[in-house]
Amino acid sequence: MTNERSVLSVSELNQQADDLLRASLGSVWVEGEVSNLKRYASGHRYFSLKDANASVSCTLFRGQSRNAAAFADGDRVQVLGRAGVYTARGQFQLIVERLEGAGEGRLLAEFQRLKARLLAEGLFEPERKLPLPPLVHRLGVITSPQGDVRHDIARTLARRFPLLLPFKLYPVAVQGAAAVPQIVRTLEQAGQEAAVDVLILARGGGSLEDLWAFNEEAVARAIAACPIPVVTGIGHETDTTIADYVADLRASTPTAAAEAVSPDGAVLRRRLAESRTRMQQTLASQLRARRESLAQVLARLRRMHPGRRLEQHLLRLDELRGRLDRGVRRQGERQRARLRQLALELRLHSPAHRIVALQARLQQQRHRLLQARPSRQLQLQRGRLEGLQERLRRAVQNRLDRDRSRLDGVGGRLRALDPEAVLHRGYSILMTADHRVIRRAEPALANARLRARLGRGELDLQVVEVRIPSATRKKRP
Repeated sequence: MTNERSVLSVSELNQQADDLLRASLGSVWVEGEVSNLKRYASGHRYFSLKDANASVSCTLFRGQSRNAAAFADGDRVQVLGRAGVYTARGQFQLIVERLEGAGEGRLLAEFQRLKARLLAEGLFEPERKLPLPPLVHRLGVITSPQGDVRHDIARTLARRFPLLLPFKLYPVAVQGAAAVPQIVRTLEQAGQEAAVDVLILARGGGSLEDLWAFNEEAVARAIAACPIPVVTGIGHETDTTIADYVADLRASTPTAAAEAVSPDGAVLRRRLAESRTRMQQTLASQLRARRESLAQVLARLRRMHPGRRLEQHLLRLDELRGRLDRGVRRQGERQRARLRQLALELRLHSPAHRIVALQARLQQQRHRLLQARPSRQLQLQRGRLEGLQERLRRAVQNRLDRDRSRLDGVGGRLRALDPEAVLHRGYSILMTADHRVIRRAEPALANARLRARLGRGELDLQVVEVRIPSATRKKRP
């Protein structure tokens, strides 16, 4: 009996090995150091991942590059890959699906991702940051109760401001799993209490892992939401955290943070001296200005003495009285001239004057008739004369009616123009005791004795109250 052997080709062997590895391992996370990194024009990258005892070949195809962080030879990374065999060479390899930094490299990648996201949200914008008060009276410090940070801040405050700026300590863990929830809870508590003007969030130096609590998103959002200005002083001058970007003010160290919120005593003393000097100069300048103003006011008072003003008003009053008398006389003369003219016109158009004229004309006609003699002509002329007399009578009557109506109208206008008629309609002329006409109410008339001229007779009055409407009140010169 012949034993039949199953013989595989090299390709088949490698293929079965590849299938076995893919089925048994699938995708795995592997951590190691990058070496022999090669980049090809196709966009694919090939490198080895090694540790102290072994290495494995890795392939990162161009299509998976978007899932890989930046890396170079010597970087420590973590890769997610499918274990398999490169069948053409029978070489064991990992097909990389995802690549992240390991250790500080991973933390830096997370730092950059969170920084980019919060930057896009606007949490780093200067417009949303709160300004620090000009002078801090109440200070809060969020830090560990152990360590040198709290003592460094206390020494800095005592050195810069000898009057002593007290601060309230909010003890929290600044490293480890408990740090983030304690810092977030303390920021919320301080914002609700509103017992301080400014908060300092501080920690001493350390590695990236030591400072990582200040790179957490929860801490960043708690700082952004805090209604009290937050100043960060975390690590050394070269350390920068997400909390520094979100804080209202970033100081390089805890000591620098204490200096940023505390006034400098020497500077305050210098400013106080300068303020005192400026105040003295201002007071002296104001005193000189007040003296000059007082001198001007005294000069104006001398110029505006009541006696001088009274003289001016008396002169003005005499001038106005003369103008009033002249105006009244001119008005009376014009009215009298108008009356004479109307009387003349009335006489010319009166019925008696017309009758006299018509009688004269009738006499002339009669005289001519007497001279004609013939009886027939006499009869004709008599009839004509009677017709003319009738026409004359009607014309005279019509003209008399018109003239009477016109005379009544002229008389009405004459009566309307008569100054005495105005008084008879209920008006009066208000005068002082010395017959000066009063045209407006003035405060000086209070309790004065006045005289009112009516249509018939006069009245003696005494002013009880003077009311001047605000809309018509004029400023006295």
